[in-house]
Amino acid sequence: MDSRRSAGMLAALGFATVVMVSTPFLINAISAEYDVGLTVAAQVGVLQLAGFAVASWGSGNWLRPTRSVLVGALLLAVVANAGSAWLPPLPLLLSLRFVSGLSLGTITWFAWANAFGVQQKMSQVAVVGPVIGVLSTPLVAVVIERWGMRELFVMLAVLPILPLSLSSTVPDGERRPKGERHRAATTARVVLLALTAFSLGGSAVYQLGVTIGARELGLSSSTVALAYTANSLISIPAAGWRGRRGIPGPWMALTGASAFFVATAFTSTLFVAALVCWGFFYWMAIPGVYSVLAGASTYPAERAGDAQAMMAAGRVAGPFLGGVLIDGPGVIGLGMVAAGLMVGAAAAVFAVRETTATGGTTL
Repeated sequence: MDSRRSAGMLAALGFATVVMVSTPFLINAISAEYDVGLTVAAQVGVLQLAGFAVASWGSGNWLRPTRSVLVGALLLAVVANAGSAWLPPLPLLLSLRFVSGLSLGTITWFAWANAFGVQQKMSQVAVVGPVIGVLSTPLVAVVIERWGMRELFVMLAVLPILPLSLSSTVPDGERRPKGERHRAATTARVVLLALTAFSLGGSAVYQLGVTIGARELGLSSSTVALAYTANSLISIPAAGWRGRRGIPGPWMALTGASAFFVATAFTSTLFVAALVCWGFFYWMAIPGVYSVLAGASTYPAERAGDAQAMMAAGRVAGPFLGGVLIDGPGVIGLGMVAAGLMVGAAAAVFAVRETTATGGTTL
């Protein structure tokens, strides 16, 4: 992928990452601004992820990865964030975050649809999230703590100017006849379901990491935030890895083990170490899983949106699952269920890789 021609697409993906990083910082602010409980305030993330899932799936079905689609998604993001900066009534604010999710899902689908199945391109796209996560997490924290939620939304409304200014360099992706859509092969569906289970288990722990650290270990939010930043930092070499990644199943299983130890850690050192290792294992796994999915698919580009949508669906349900398990059997139950889902997903991907003729040559 030519770096100059891909700059606009990667900048758009970077913007999408900043918005996703910002969401956890909004929950307490919304709770205070609108005088609602955390359960209601957390819907800002649930609805944004729901919009992300809808757009990821719908884009793969109804859109083609053309420059005009990317520009439209960025303009939609400007509208959603500018409207949110007005701090409208809560139902409208939540609706605008759903619209924001639609734009983010479309941007992410566009990037992966243009890179899917090509190792170098996928590495370039994959590394954007960790790099931007490291840079944007402290920036978002400073903006919302020093100035407030309104100013954070203003920043998110302004940021798309950069990728919009570079959009003329973005090449159109492969065009397919309008309305043409192919059913996923059975092996591809197994991988998609595995990605859903993997994201569900991971999100159940990852999204509640601050709560687990505070309740079980007495860690401050700032301490946990540093661990999340380290998680993003160590993800960079893994996401950008251009050599052989090996079989993705073991990396997925190691990610599941990390989730178990984050949930059940009995010392702060183990908690931080597991959270940091999670980032490396996860990004060593995911591009490899995408390669297995591409090898198991007759029409790989069509599965790119499906993969993002299925993973987003898992992330939407994850915090609910985590909350139920923490309030019920506790963190041990959470760790066992989350790790079970993730290790089971690893086994499914391993089985598909071994039974798909091209699986061994696509990694």
